[in-house]
Amino acid sequence: MGGADAGPCRLTVCRGCCCGTRKKVPGVDHKAQLARLSAVEDHLGRSVPVRTSKCLGICFQADVVVVQPSREGRAAGGRPVWLGRITEDEHLEAVDDWISAGGPGLAPLPEALADHVTSKDAKKPKKPKKPKKLKKPKKLEKLEKDKKRKKSEKPRGPGKSKKDKKSNRDEKSKKDKKSKKDKKSKKDRKSGRKGGGKG
Repeated sequence: MGGADAGPCRLTVCRGCCCGTRKKVPGVDHKAQLARLSAVEDHLGRSVPVRTSKCLGICFQADVVVVQPSREGRAAGGRPVWLGRITEDEHLEAVDDWISAGGPGLAPLPEALADHVTSKDAKKPKKPKKPKKLKKPKKLEKLEKDKKRKKSEKPRGPGKSKKDKKSNRDEKSKKDKKSKKDKKSKKDRKSGRKGGGKG
């Protein structure tokens, strides 16, 4: 394969629903970024084709750029490299320098891009969960419930609990019944004496 018929590296730049929008990535001149990437030339001075995509599917990594190897790079084992969070001028410079040196398969990835390598299958990181309350052992729970129950049974006034008050009421009603019986039996005895004395 000669240099004339070997295809250059290619770039796919996400510019659609999230990437390339001020809403998702504020404070970045997205049009200027796209123009900058469109001016990149490879190590043989060939213009690098730039294709824009409406969505590459990993919006949480906006702005996403995919660097595809040249034919030479692919023959040397290079594969497409997905880069996420390409929002700074230094990132664009690093992409330009890498492609000028040969790109994937022919030149090592610049250190400035190492933390930006991602993949089309990248998963959005989950939000940290709130720490769960530690469960108490069942025995401890039972002891605490028993304590609460006992507290509710403690005397509520000067020295008398509900049970004490209830038992006092029961005793009082028993005494009342007994005294009524005694009065009735006394009446009966008196009437019996009276009746017995007459007969």
